[in-house]
Order: sequence, then C-alpha cells, then structure tokens
Amino acid sequence: MEHVPRGHSKQVRGGAIVYRVALWWPELVTHIFTICTPYTAPSKSYASLPEMVKSGRVPNFGYQLQLASGQLEEAIQSTEQIRQLLNGLYGGVTDDGLPGFDVKSGVYLDRLPQLKQTKLMSQRMLDFYADQYAKNGLHGTLNWIPNTRITVPVLFIAASKDEALPPSMSKNMDQYIPLLMQKTVDTHHWALWEKPAEVNQIIREWLEETVAKHESHL
Repeated sequence: MEHVPRGHSKQVRGGAIVYRVALWWPELVTHIFTICTPYTAPSKSYASLPEMVKSGRVPNFGYQLQLASGQLEEAIQSTEQIRQLLNGLYGGVTDDGLPGFDVKSGVYLDRLPQLKQTKLMSQRMLDFYADQYAKNGLHGTLNWIPNTRITVPVLFIAASKDEALPPSMSKNMDQYIPLLMQKTVDTHHWALWEKPAEVNQIIREWLEETVAKHESHL
C-alpha cells in the first residue's frame, strides 16, 4: 500500500509534519502534497520563535507568540467561546469590517463575540468543530510549538493572498526537493475552503501524472 502524506497548515502543524515524515521515515513515503505550508529544511543553529519574529525574519508568525503564551487557553474555555475563536480564525469580521484575527497580532479576543459568521464554514460545521475541541480543550492544539533533502515527488500548492504563509517563503524549496511541482491558487490561507474544486483538480492531475510514472518504474 502506498502512503501519500498530505497536509494543510493548522495549529497542529499538519503541513510541516508531512515533510518531516519524509525526512525521518523515507521508506514509508512515495509522494507528498501540501497546501500553503512550504518546506523549511532543518537548521544547523537554533533561533527561538520570539527571536525570529522580533528580528523581522517572520513577522507573519507573530500570532504564534500569542498561541504559545497561554492567553488563549486561559480565555477560551466554553464551547461557545471555541466556536467564536474558530469563526474568527476562518475570517469572521465585525459589522465595521474589523477582523477577529491577523497574523502579526493574533486573535482579538474583545471582537470575537461581535463577529459575523465566516463565509468559509457553515453554522453546522462550526458547531461540530467547536464540540470536538471542547472535549479536550485547546491545550494540545496550542502547544505544538542531518538529512535535509526529500527525494519523493512533492506537490506544493501556494495561496497567493496567504498572509500567514506567503508564497515567498517557498522560494528555496527546489534546493531541497528535486522532484518538486509548485502551483498557486488565488486565495487567502484557507485555500481548501475558498477554491476546493481548483485545489482538488491540481491534486488529481498531479497524482495521475506522478503516480502513473512511479508505477511504470516498478
């Protein structure tokens, strides 16, 4: 059975994990596709997240400082509060057009109760995810905080308007991934919600081409 790890950036860092699986257990992986999350090779020197944000290297990761601070875990407890948080993360805005979240500052807690419902998720979907997160709280989600070449085929789909993981972060991926295919969709970070048909078509065409080539060499 072939294993095709797939990932999308979430607070469980799924997009980053699939690359590490290919590095550490290459015998388990034949292909990878990931959306929005570019590959970052392991570094020889350690730099903390606060250092990287403060230096301006990744100002778009400022929100992660808030996630790791414990502020959200303390403030977001009830199922309704979790639903409001998810609504903000997925693009909910106030009547005045103010966002509930941005990548440099994080979540605006005072705005969450005032947000209109996001256009990316139905009420039923928001309620479902809120119920699931409420079972164990946000602790695990908020506290996920030398071979460097991946040799299996990789599809990376960037989102052109992604502020959290801008496409510019992927500019050196081809140095570490020789069998890389890069595509871009005209969306914000939530590409799978904004243009699911286009994303799935890109994945389908890539799988049909790369898997067929792989099987022809077996």
